[in-house]
Amino acid sequence: MSDSQSTTSVEKSLALLEYLAGRGGPVPLREITAAGGISKPTACRLLQVLQNLGYVSRPAGKRDYMIGPRVQQLTTSDPHARLKAVARPLLISIHESFNETVNLGILSCDSVSYLDFIETTQALRFITTPGQQSPFACTALGRAIASMMDASALDSLVSKAAIPALTPSTVRTRADLLGRILEARKKGYAEECGESVEGVECIAVSLAPIGFPDAAVSIAVPVQRLDEKRRKKIITVLKSLF
Repeated sequence: MSDSQSTTSVEKSLALLEYLAGRGGPVPLREITAAGGISKPTACRLLQVLQNLGYVSRPAGKRDYMIGPRVQQLTTSDPHARLKAVARPLLISIHESFNETVNLGILSCDSVSYLDFIETTQALRFITTPGQQSPFACTALGRAIASMMDASALDSLVSKAAIPALTPSTVRTRADLLGRILEARKKGYAEECGESVEGVECIAVSLAPIGFPDAAVSIAVPVQRLDEKRRKKIITVLKSLF
């Protein structure tokens, strides 16, 4: 089987699983083939493989198909469990020091995905949720992660990065973005002020020193609560985490 044929089979298999998951119960073969736009022999072959692996099952005495028990392993597994466990005490420490929102994020293509956060108890706040994504170019988290890349990886990331104008302060050019990242590498922390959300400054450090080069932690502070003395204290605390 060629690589293209293998890819097609994988795509069709995943489409079948998604359809069965969406139906929520036993589904007859004719409905599966009609919905998937595939032939009966192909559907039978793929469903048999998925059944053998435990991802598809058939109710006793029936010819219908439904999601199998092994799918549960995929939905409950967390590839970032160790990272979150290691980073959580850091988030708690930063939050206890400043009572501001702290975030854990990873680089995913050219976006930052938020994995965990602790929210400030103060009324004026910057809110994120696990699973939320932001363009890496506009975030302190993304710049902190990028600052630890080697030259080749960094060049590839910056050259392909989307740079949306989220606010009037958002970085506009790739040359400027690269300059911010190299500055973060030199200083040991990254920052952005009002580039993702107007009126909010974020300061971040990479978690590369503890074995997670694709991750960083940040603190997000409304500019009304961030005078220069407090800003310097935050930077000192972040740089002394490791």
